[in-house]
Amino acid sequence: MAIKRSLRTNPSFSASSMTDLVFLLLVFFILATTLINPNNAVRLTLPSSSSQDGDPSVITLSVVPDAQQPSGYLYIINGDDKNPHTSIEEVAGALMVEYEAYAERPEQDKPYISLRCDEKVTVDALVEIIDLTREKKYKMVLATKDKK
Repeated sequence: MAIKRSLRTNPSFSASSMTDLVFLLLVFFILATTLINPNNAVRLTLPSSSSQDGDPSVITLSVVPDAQQPSGYLYIINGDDKNPHTSIEEVAGALMVEYEAYAERPEQDKPYISLRCDEKVTVDALVEIIDLTREKKYKMVLATKDKK
Protein backbone atom coordinates (compact mmCIF):
# COMPACT_ATOMS: atom_id res chain seq x y z
CA MET A 1 0.00 0.00 0.00
CA ALA A 2 1.53 3.20 -1.16
CA ILE A 3 0.96 6.25 1.00
CA LYS A 4 1.33 9.51 -0.81
CA ARG A 5 2.43 12.55 1.07
CA SER A 6 0.99 15.92 0.27
CA LEU A 7 3.81 18.36 -0.44
CA ARG A 8 1.51 21.25 -1.08
CA THR A 9 1.99 24.32 1.08
CA ASN A 10 -0.57 26.95 1.73
CA PRO A 11 0.51 30.05 -0.26
CA SER A 12 -1.79 32.44 1.61
CA PHE A 13 -0.35 35.14 3.88
CA SER A 14 -2.11 36.63 6.86
CA ALA A 15 -1.33 40.34 7.16
CA SER A 16 -3.41 40.94 10.29
CA SER A 17 -0.43 40.93 12.62
CA MET A 18 1.46 43.29 10.29
CA THR A 19 -1.39 45.81 10.27
CA ASP A 20 -1.49 45.74 14.08
CA LEU A 21 2.22 46.47 14.23
CA VAL A 22 1.99 49.33 11.71
CA PHE A 23 -0.96 50.83 13.59
CA LEU A 24 0.92 50.73 16.91
CA LEU A 25 4.00 52.36 15.37
CA LEU A 26 1.85 55.05 13.77
CA VAL A 27 0.16 55.87 17.08
CA PHE A 28 3.52 55.94 18.87
CA PHE A 29 5.12 58.37 16.40
CA ILE A 30 2.08 60.65 16.33
CA LEU A 31 2.08 60.91 20.11
CA ALA A 32 5.85 61.32 20.33
CA THR A 33 5.99 64.17 17.80
CA THR A 34 3.08 66.12 19.30
CA LEU A 35 4.63 66.04 22.78
CA ILE A 36 7.94 67.61 21.69
CA ASN A 37 8.15 71.33 22.47
CA PRO A 38 10.60 73.05 20.06
CA ASN A 39 11.79 75.46 22.78
CA ASN A 40 12.78 72.51 24.96
CA ALA A 41 14.35 70.47 22.17
CA VAL A 42 17.77 72.06 22.68
CA ARG A 43 18.54 72.59 26.35
CA LEU A 44 21.84 74.20 27.18
CA THR A 45 23.15 73.73 30.68
CA LEU A 46 26.21 75.87 31.11
CA PRO A 47 28.81 75.09 33.76
CA SER A 48 29.35 77.62 36.53
CA SER A 49 32.55 79.52 37.15
CA SER A 50 33.74 81.89 39.86
CA SER A 51 36.76 83.14 37.90
CA GLN A 52 36.54 86.76 36.80
CA ASP A 53 39.74 86.73 34.76
CA GLY A 54 39.19 87.48 31.12
CA ASP A 55 41.21 86.90 28.02
CA PRO A 56 42.13 90.16 26.24
CA SER A 57 41.68 88.48 22.86
CA VAL A 58 38.01 87.80 23.53
CA ILE A 59 35.07 89.93 22.47
CA THR A 60 32.18 89.38 24.89
CA LEU A 61 28.60 89.41 23.63
CA SER A 62 25.84 89.28 26.24
CA VAL A 63 22.21 88.69 25.31
CA VAL A 64 19.56 89.73 27.83
CA PRO A 65 15.78 90.16 27.51
CA ASP A 66 14.59 93.72 26.80
CA ALA A 67 12.40 95.10 29.60
CA GLN A 68 10.50 97.43 27.25
CA GLN A 69 9.86 94.86 24.53
CA PRO A 70 8.88 91.44 25.92
CA SER A 71 9.77 89.64 22.69
CA GLY A 72 13.02 91.55 22.09
CA TYR A 73 16.57 91.26 23.34
CA LEU A 74 19.41 93.63 24.16
CA TYR A 75 22.85 92.75 22.84
CA ILE A 76 25.74 94.11 24.92
CA ILE A 77 29.25 94.01 23.46
CA ASN A 78 32.27 94.09 25.80
CA GLY A 79 30.15 95.06 28.82
CA ASP A 80 29.05 98.42 27.39
CA ASP A 81 25.67 98.68 29.16
CA LYS A 82 25.17 102.28 28.06
CA ASN A 83 25.11 101.37 24.35
CA PRO A 84 23.08 98.16 23.98
CA HIS A 85 22.15 97.02 20.50
CA THR A 86 18.54 96.06 19.78
CA SER A 87 18.80 94.24 16.46
CA ILE A 88 21.00 91.53 15.02
CA GLU A 89 22.01 93.86 12.16
CA GLU A 90 23.43 96.39 14.66
CA VAL A 91 25.29 93.54 16.37
CA ALA A 92 26.76 92.44 13.02
CA GLY A 93 28.13 95.92 12.35
CA ALA A 94 29.50 96.36 15.89
CA LEU A 95 31.12 92.92 15.86
CA MET A 96 32.80 93.69 12.55
CA VAL A 97 34.28 96.92 14.01
CA GLU A 98 35.48 95.10 17.16
CA TYR A 99 36.85 92.19 15.16
CA GLU A 100 38.81 94.47 12.82
CA ALA A 101 40.25 96.38 15.78
CA TYR A 102 41.60 93.13 17.24
CA ALA A 103 42.80 91.90 13.85
CA GLU A 104 45.02 94.97 13.40
CA ARG A 105 47.18 93.89 16.33
CA PRO A 106 50.01 91.80 14.84
CA GLU A 107 50.89 89.95 18.05
CA GLN A 108 47.46 88.40 18.52
CA ASP A 109 45.56 85.72 16.72
CA LYS A 110 42.02 86.23 15.58
CA PRO A 111 39.82 86.94 18.60
CA TYR A 112 37.08 84.74 19.91
CA ILE A 113 33.55 85.92 20.54
CA SER A 114 32.45 84.83 24.01
CA LEU A 115 28.66 84.50 24.04
CA ARG A 116 26.78 84.85 27.34
CA CYS A 117 23.01 84.39 27.24
CA ASP A 118 20.42 84.98 29.92
CA GLU A 119 18.33 81.95 30.89
CA LYS A 120 15.22 83.54 29.33
CA VAL A 121 16.78 83.81 25.87
CA THR A 122 15.11 81.45 23.43
CA VAL A 123 16.91 79.05 21.17
CA ASP A 124 15.82 81.08 18.13
CA ALA A 125 17.83 84.13 19.29
CA LEU A 126 20.83 81.92 19.99
CA VAL A 127 20.61 80.37 16.51
CA GLU A 128 20.51 83.87 14.93
CA ILE A 129 23.79 84.74 16.62
CA ILE A 130 25.37 81.42 15.70
CA ASP A 131 24.33 81.94 12.06
CA LEU A 132 25.82 85.44 12.14
CA THR A 133 29.16 84.21 13.47
CA ARG A 134 29.25 81.29 11.05
CA GLU A 135 28.49 83.58 8.11
CA LYS A 136 31.39 85.90 8.99
CA LYS A 137 33.64 82.98 10.01
CA TYR A 138 34.15 84.30 13.52
CA LYS A 139 35.35 81.94 16.20
CA MET A 140 32.76 81.68 18.97
CA VAL A 141 32.56 80.01 22.35
CA LEU A 142 29.62 79.70 24.75
CA ALA A 143 30.70 81.13 28.08
CA THR A 144 29.89 79.93 31.57
CA LYS A 145 27.39 81.67 33.77
CA ASP A 146 28.63 83.30 36.95
CA LYS A 147 28.21 81.62 40.32
CA LYS A 148 25.90 83.48 42.66
